[in-house]
Parts: sequence; structure tokens; C-alpha cells
Amino acid sequence: MADKKTAEVQPKYSREELLENAEALFNCKPEVIAGALHGNKQREFTVDEMKKLINDFLKRKVV
Repeated sequence: MADKKTAEVQPKYSREELLENAEALFNCKPEVIAGALHGNKQREFTVDEMKKLINDFLKRKVV
């Protein structure tokens, strides 16, 4: 059975809101979020979506 928390719809926030609150929400600088969003056309994200994008960005291999 699905957990009630996963069944709830999470609020979405604009890129600007997430950038302004980067340190409080994700414990990172806004520049990290800017890098994670580079090339992404989506305008709004949930906190969990943004955490995944940041994590993927920080784990990328440097070429």
C-alpha cells in the first residue's frame, strides 16, 4: 500500500524562490542550484525534485 505522504501532492516552487532560499532548504549556495538547473526548461519544482537535481549535479563526473 502507498504511504500517505507519497500520495499527497507536494507544492511546487519557482526557480527564483528556490534560488532565494537555497541555503535554508538545501544547505548549498544559489550557484549550485543554478548549475543543477542549467539547460533545464522547467519553471517550477517540488523540494524533492530540486534535491534530486542538486544531488545529480554534484555527483556528475568532471571531464
